[in-house]
Amino acid sequence: MKDPALSICAPCSRDEAEQWAAEATEDVWASLKAANCYAFLVKTETDKALRLRDAGTGRQLAETAVQRQPGSGLAHYLYAYLTGLEAENDPLHGLERVPVIEKEARLASELSPSIDNGGPDRMLGELYLRAPGMPVSIGDGEKSIACYRRALTIAPSFAENRLGLAEALLNEEEAAEACKELHRLLADVRPADASEETWRKALDLLKRLCATKKAE
Repeated sequence: MKDPALSICAPCSRDEAEQWAAEATEDVWASLKAANCYAFLVKTETDKALRLRDAGTGRQLAETAVQRQPGSGLAHYLYAYLTGLEAENDPLHGLERVPVIEKEARLASELSPSIDNGGPDRMLGELYLRAPGMPVSIGDGEKSIACYRRALTIAPSFAENRLGLAEALLNEEEAAEACKELHRLLADVRPADASEETWRKALDLLKRLCATKKAE
């Protein structure tokens, strides 16, 4: 199916989230809007317990949308995204959610790879980068690099795709390639047109890279 346009984590209110959730039993689009709104609330809420509750509510709405529209890449992406938010806010059970995140992000990548500027592949890259390796979990540096490269092919001007690739390369001790990606990123990104978090993370990675090169 062709997914409707939806900006991931678009600003919304709790009243809107609850209204769309109430309409979700009759309307898949309402399910997706509600799930997306709960994702925004999780990212902006300061209370940890409320973040976890909102992530769970949003994940359930996205899961319902997946069941009703299994051909929707957007539904699969939101399901993976909100499951990831649950894992972030409940780290004791985070590893239990990794298989769901991987499965749903892979399906989203197959169905709608361009969502959220290559979001499905960027999510997989992050997952393989952060998760412990086998046999504990699915962490895999080479898979992470491949996923970030796919995301970068889809959205080459999206800073987080290149930043993720640079970090994955650095973690695999491919310092020269990581350095190239960081130079490309910093050549295009300035604090005025990028988030402070992305800028600071890029600078931190560059510092690590410089230390690595100096030790060689």
